[in-house]
Amino acid sequence: MRRVAIIGSPEKDSAAETMERLQRWLEGRAEIVFAKLTYDSDKVLRERPDLLFVLGGDGTLIGAVHKLCEKQLPIVGINLGKLGYLAEFTIDQIENEGDFLFDGELPVTRRVMLRARLEQNDGPSFETLAVNDCVVLSGPPFRMVELTVEADGDQVSEIRGDGLIIATASGSTAHNLSAGGPILEPTAEAFILTPICPHTLTFRPLAMDARRRIVVRATQANEGTTVAFDGHVRRPFQISDRLVITRYPADFLLVRNPRHSIWRALRRKLMWGQNPRNGEGMM
Repeated sequence: MRRVAIIGSPEKDSAAETMERLQRWLEGRAEIVFAKLTYDSDKVLRERPDLLFVLGGDGTLIGAVHKLCEKQLPIVGINLGKLGYLAEFTIDQIENEGDFLFDGELPVTRRVMLRARLEQNDGPSFETLAVNDCVVLSGPPFRMVELTVEADGDQVSEIRGDGLIIATASGSTAHNLSAGGPILEPTAEAFILTPICPHTLTFRPLAMDARRRIVVRATQANEGTTVAFDGHVRRPFQISDRLVITRYPADFLLVRNPRHSIWRALRRKLMWGQNPRNGEGMM
């Protein structure tokens, strides 16, 4: 029997009830080695589970991935939030369709993550993984920033604007998409560089091989210019600081629903390719 662990967001009203339903459903199907409403997914590692259920939204799931660091586990995301793009399952779907989790090989998508190292001129370095993206934000007083980007020691571009997004394929449908960047297939081994409100039309979003070593420097910054890592952690980013991006040594392992194609979530949750005449709420 597979050894499974369950964690859930303590802030979600339905988390306790959902955990009880999941535990009942798992009886006879798996050995539950950990079950607690907590964000600390690293606590499950001592129990050596084969599979981790995360109850919450996409933010809860991303937080769990951060805590696992290089000891990533296959994750089943059960959505208790609003969108549920990564946490694509509902508890009803698990109860009605979830036997595939124990019938054979898990349908896992391996997704590239970022290793981000911020080397600050006036302080200690900071390093973290990122599931979705690292974002340089101009910050107050909100004047344009100027950034230089290098890949493997060669200069790629100079950017003037409100910032820069460095995204993974998983993050291509997050901030990157809102800023006009491309959508990548989730398993694509690539990084995306998307400018935020560039000053000119000459710098367009760029997809780059994930084996590259990307270095971003600020040649002009504001007092409040920062780097945000997956939207969870922010650090100041000033002139002479360096943001170094490489591929994280472990991949994000997300269990997908084998009954649905990878494009279904794009169509149903982001309305991708939908004819606006067929949309609801049209005036």
